[in-house]
Amino acid sequence: MLDYQLVRSARRKTLLLQVKQGKVTVRAPLRLPLAQIKTFINDKSAWIKQKLAEQYLTSQQSNTVKPMVFTHNSILFYLGTEYRLNIEYAQKSIVHIKQSSITVVLSYRQQKNLKNTYDLAQQVKKSLAVFFKQQLHNYLLENLPILASKCQLSPKFYKIRFYKTRWGSCNSRGELNFNYLLMLLPSWVIDYVVVHELCHLQQLNHSLMFWQLVEQHYPDYKAAIVWLKTHQQRLIW
Repeated sequence: MLDYQLVRSARRKTLLLQVKQGKVTVRAPLRLPLAQIKTFINDKSAWIKQKLAEQYLTSQQSNTVKPMVFTHNSILFYLGTEYRLNIEYAQKSIVHIKQSSITVVLSYRQQKNLKNTYDLAQQVKKSLAVFFKQQLHNYLLENLPILASKCQLSPKFYKIRFYKTRWGSCNSRGELNFNYLLMLLPSWVIDYVVVHELCHLQQLNHSLMFWQLVEQHYPDYKAAIVWLKTHQQRLIW
């Protein structure tokens, strides 16, 4: 059943359905039976879902910087390659990649809690976040020791988290943080970000000496920066 707000009025003679900003409002006569109202909503359910989807996409497109759209058949990056998003339902939730698609499988339990298109997009986003975090953990387990050895710079430890405006960070305690959205980038760009943060262990700034150190350990760093700037509109979460 769709989630909606019911507003009754003694002055109203007929049913009125409104869909605004992703919310559904039903205005009804004061004494109209609830069963009749539910039948009316059920008859209009297809139209309501279409309007909710249209308004969600419009809200996404209205921003100067457009975030990703987490709807069926939308396009998103994974390791620098475009994949089509596929949404399915089964007993157990899982995310898997096959050929040119990323499939997010939501559980039937999760499906029952989805009230509208926005809820669906948010749940898909959460599932992808968990998947990206695990994939980045696997990537760093394999590649961070190699890159740290080449740079002769080793962090005390690292964490994986979410940042809105940065790919990683380093503090004066020798601790590194990496954004799990690094999994959107090509592996060679991920490696640049890792080297960038490793170099902060020696130069905790962005001075000329810092960039010379980055270039020493990652000569193609300028190409990685260009890739990030070129695709930044496609990397907003």
